[in-house]
Amino acid sequence: MAIFRLEAKVFSREKRGRSVIAAAAYRAGTKLKDEIRDKIFDYARRTKGVIHSDILAPEGAPGWVHDSGQLWNKVEAGEKRKDAQLAREFILAVPKELSADAQFQTAVDWAKKELVTSGMVAEVSLHHDKAGKNPHVHILCTMRKLDGDSFDAKKFRAWNDKAMLLHWRKSWCDAENAALEHAGRPERVDHRSLKDRGIDRQPEPKIGVAATAMQRKGVQEEPERFKVVQDVRMMNEMRPLMKAILKNGEVTQIGMGTTWWEKSITFMSRIREQAAKVVKNSWHRFLDHPRDGKDEPDISM
Repeated sequence: MAIFRLEAKVFSREKRGRSVIAAAAYRAGTKLKDEIRDKIFDYARRTKGVIHSDILAPEGAPGWVHDSGQLWNKVEAGEKRKDAQLAREFILAVPKELSADAQFQTAVDWAKKELVTSGMVAEVSLHHDKAGKNPHVHILCTMRKLDGDSFDAKKFRAWNDKAMLLHWRKSWCDAENAALEHAGRPERVDHRSLKDRGIDRQPEPKIGVAATAMQRKGVQEEPERFKVVQDVRMMNEMRPLMKAILKNGEVTQIGMGTTWWEKSITFMSRIREQAAKVVKNSWHRFLDHPRDGKDEPDISM
């Protein structure tokens, strides 16, 4: 099923604690040298996960911008502050229903239209995980426009406006749906929040690369972040039943038990054993809540 994701964040020395050259090398699956620190970052061995990568630049840009090493070393050299903002990164989910070429081209076309035409230089990289379940694109962009053969002395602050982020989210949604339609696929994505779509469900938190790495390396079989996501998924499944009982009282159904607790246990038998404790605590909170038909029980995690 196609999903929507557009995450935008700023890459800075202070927050990331490493050079933007390292970030560029990892995302493109290449080997780059940080000229300032005289350090080499070699991620060429992970090329299986990097399907395509390319640098996009405004018309008339100097040739060096298409060389990843030169581009990001000039970015590093041009920023003097220890907490300098070095680059803006977009992370886009691409429909797994599309071919790799279509996924990459959709992201490239969007980046050209929305980022490069406004003056950014953008390095676009398509990533696939081993299972093929999470195709996504990283777009690493400059924070400054080009001014001739160098970067402008002033950063373009309009790119930081919240209105721009909302625009980018909507435009990427449109680009995904257009690509799916062109491929003859019925799936569609929606950039709006669950609340704005009238969907009564908690959004699932991100697992994150740190927790995923801990599990993959066997450092921790089930990191806490995975448990949080599982709890949210479970409570989203329980939510309709809890609301029905709050509104109508006990709901009896043959074969599922005669009380809420029996129905809960039956339901939870499909889910991992440790979830029983979470459900029981939630039901206790539910019983303490007044049944006035107006308020919902607190089922936040």
